[in-house]
Amino acid sequence: MSIVFHNNPFTPFDRQPSLRETPSNGSGYRLSIAIPEGLLPTAVDAVRLRVGARPLDVAQWVSVEDADWAPTIAMKRALIAQRPQEVISCLEGAEEACEEVATGIFSSLQLPPTHESGLDALVDAALHVADDLCVLLPDENGVPRLVAGVLCAPNRWRLADKIGGTMAGIHQPVARYADDLDSPVNAMLMRLSVEKPVWRINWGISNHPSLFQPEIPPVTPDMQASDMWFRVEWQTLRRLPITGGILFTIRTYVEKLSDFMVRDQQLVQDIAELVNKIPENVATYKSIAPYREKLFAYFETR
Repeated sequence: MSIVFHNNPFTPFDRQPSLRETPSNGSGYRLSIAIPEGLLPTAVDAVRLRVGARPLDVAQWVSVEDADWAPTIAMKRALIAQRPQEVISCLEGAEEACEEVATGIFSSLQLPPTHESGLDALVDAALHVADDLCVLLPDENGVPRLVAGVLCAPNRWRLADKIGGTMAGIHQPVARYADDLDSPVNAMLMRLSVEKPVWRINWGISNHPSLFQPEIPPVTPDMQASDMWFRVEWQTLRRLPITGGILFTIRTYVEKLSDFMVRDQQLVQDIAELVNKIPENVATYKSIAPYREKLFAYFETR
């Protein structure tokens, strides 16, 4: 697949936006909302990768509805209709867990329950929220494995490649995952209870805005830092009370750096420090390494 560079987060990475979807090239253009400040990385994240799990209200199954919900759901609807094999997957035996997830999500949204069953119930739930939905079930050894998902905003990975995998297998390309995250993630999953769901963030900076971005875009050394994009994933993990599975949700936010630069000066400088200090292998994984000096210099102008 060829990667098409454009400025629309809701157009896939390999498609050209239509004329009505194409934004102006003026500075300060914002197609999607600002990333919530509480979801931005902090200086602590420069030292090592960390789980950074925080308590989540048990009634909150998905992210807070905002101005990006409608275009995100429209994007998901198009991907599911046109490219279902790329964004939907389910292993045999996961149907009950899919239905349990759908029941929980519709209840949390105060909507009538879905009339669908199995994987169709999970898809129906996914089309009512801006979040991606992934389901894990324990294997015969009690190890959680990815058994179903509706993933329309992948960050350089494909659902078909990860289905059936453990958390370690799913995160195999992540720099320092084995050193910094494997043991804490496994411990967190083991003690995850129905009454205590958690949330965390994952972040990076990309030269491409598409939410649907299963491949790594080629390096663009001539791109201005102002034209790059902050990308943050708000992730949740909750134990399912009936099947004992785990629901893993991912809500992805993107913000153009030229827009980010108008934020509070201290916040911008904190991110500059973070970009400057993260280890090289982590910077490479987060797509920052080829642009580190350029990004640091750009943030410092604020």
